[in-house]
Amino acid sequence: MASTSTNSAGTHYVSQGVVLTAVVLVALNLRAALSSLPTVASDIQSATGWNDSTLGILTTIPVLCMGIIALAVPSLAMHFGYKRLVVIALISLTVAMILRAIETMPVLLFVSAFLAGLGIALSGGLIPGIVRQQLPTAIGKASSLWTSAMMASAALGGALTVPIALVLNSWSLALAFWGIPAVIALTFWLYAERNSPSHDRPQTLVQVRQLPWRNPLAWALALNMAINSVVFYSSIAWIAPSYVDRGWSQETAGWLFGAFTISQVFAALILAGLVSRITYRRSLFSILFLTTSLTLLAIAWAPDFLPWLILTIFGFSLSGAFAMLLALLTEYSKDAPSAARLTAMAFFITYCIGALGPFLAGLLLDQFQSWSILFTILAVIALLQLIVVPPLRRNLSVH
Repeated sequence: MASTSTNSAGTHYVSQGVVLTAVVLVALNLRAALSSLPTVASDIQSATGWNDSTLGILTTIPVLCMGIIALAVPSLAMHFGYKRLVVIALISLTVAMILRAIETMPVLLFVSAFLAGLGIALSGGLIPGIVRQQLPTAIGKASSLWTSAMMASAALGGALTVPIALVLNSWSLALAFWGIPAVIALTFWLYAERNSPSHDRPQTLVQVRQLPWRNPLAWALALNMAINSVVFYSSIAWIAPSYVDRGWSQETAGWLFGAFTISQVFAALILAGLVSRITYRRSLFSILFLTTSLTLLAIAWAPDFLPWLILTIFGFSLSGAFAMLLALLTEYSKDAPSAARLTAMAFFITYCIGALGPFLAGLLLDQFQSWSILFTILAVIALLQLIVVPPLRRNLSVH
């Protein structure tokens, strides 16, 4: 018999499998809005005449929203409840994708970027609490699946947008296509949560002043995630355009980008579960950071050297490290309230700093017109994570 999910009062209301499916469907919308756009960057520039830094803003806006709104998610969840806030998030994502279909008004891409960031921030900030509340006996399984689904979202958006554009003969309709998964997720979410209690709110309100701002371990974890995100979101924005600019077809560049993102799914499945079991995990972190840096140097100076393999290894090492860091948010938390505090602080720092990557990368491209310089700088940034690895010891907690 299928297990069931219960509310805080122990009321039986929905099967665990249905809740898990709903969570995965929501997570499948958390990165496609970001990864789909760079694969048609050359089309957007041809239609608008925008320079690289302006194009980078389209990735910076949603990531910045993810950071700033992270602080507001606990208060919004207390006010609206999990069920209603996820509905708001998915509606925001749907509208964001629909706006991208209006090719004659490219300025709407900036509005779309904001709405996508809002939807992603709300959904991403709510899923851990939903998992803890409604799937208390399957936290590990649920965390692994929703993280993998999030990575799969990036892979699908990166790999399929250009083929869809070719079929539809429209880059704007190809971008709007990713509103379909949002509608599917919204429909299933409403079904899954139809009997959920109206008081599905956090048990305690997390306030900004209560976050662990003075805790060195919290800062070490947050800075690791932030540096990783600078490299990740810069790569999301510029990997596909870099290969197009260096002679690859737009479709092939999209598939190369897909290889980068697909490898992240396997990284999340494999490495997220290792972080609590492996003996020398700080050594594993260091190996992943070094591998990330080396592959970035290969992308910078030898783009034609085994690009499928290089991008696969790059995606695996970069996102594998991030998946392990996400798992530490739970390990270093003493209880649910401390997990909420640590997560809010870490996401705020991570995404606010990570948001700078795509825009600053665009400025570098406008200034130097050199992909080699850009990816070499990213390789150096990736190595900075080695500085904040030592504090990530075992048997510690952030209150």
